[in-house]
Amino acid sequence: MEEQKILYTREDGIGILTFNRPERMNAITDDMLADMTNILNDVILDNEVRALIITGNGRAFCGGTDVSTGLARDQVQAAAERAKKIKKVDLPESPLPMWTFTRIPKPTIAAVNGAAVGMGAEWTAQCDIRIASENARFGWVFPLRGITPDTGAGPYLLPGIVGLSKALELMYSGEIIDAREAERIGLVSMVVPPEQLMPAAKEMAAKITRGAPLAIKGIKELTYGSLEWPPSVFMGENSKRFREATQSEDCKEGIQSFLEKRPPVWKGK
Repeated sequence: MEEQKILYTREDGIGILTFNRPERMNAITDDMLADMTNILNDVILDNEVRALIITGNGRAFCGGTDVSTGLARDQVQAAAERAKKIKKVDLPESPLPMWTFTRIPKPTIAAVNGAAVGMGAEWTAQCDIRIASENARFGWVFPLRGITPDTGAGPYLLPGIVGLSKALELMYSGEIIDAREAERIGLVSMVVPPEQLMPAAKEMAAKITRGAPLAIKGIKELTYGSLEWPPSVFMGENSKRFREATQSEDCKEGIQSFLEKRPPVWKGK
């Protein structure tokens, strides 16, 4: 039986997605994209999953697209073939950007164990939080291959993470930076020894899911929405979510648990 190239487990309400093609630096194929899409659709619909950690096996987080089966192919044909392998599901409407990981209405953490280049670097930018192993490397190497960033997350999201000038420097040059430089410029929240990467990511996941699920979902939608909504739209969306949150069972539980000096028990409704 062929080994799965995308692994998924769930621990204490935290989903863990792992790229599992270490012999090829976790380079991504069309089949892997289809499998991952099916997993992520399940994550969106699974109310028991409060956050998602993304990491890689071996010495790479993700080495980007496998060009032998990716860029070398006709992209329209590849997308059509990939679509046939994706299960039909009814996902709720969402204002979140429809990139691979930003579309998930729950916190996402990139636990970057090694090289994250090309699409791998793009995927780290799509995550809400990035934690790096001391072995991590990041590179938007696209212009060195004669192309622009494939998902578009670099040009759209990276300036908000590291600033416009630094983002353009990284994308223009294709320079690969190490974990400490990534921490210095604000690309990652922390750098830890390799053996502490997953414990640190799980600790972060536990910390950022202490609040009510609906409130956290609303915060994510408002934060990403603010990238393109004008102030008048944002204020309306903010008021809508605040009103919905105050009418939720979780809001009542949050107040009651505070008064009773006990941990809240969230229901996600």
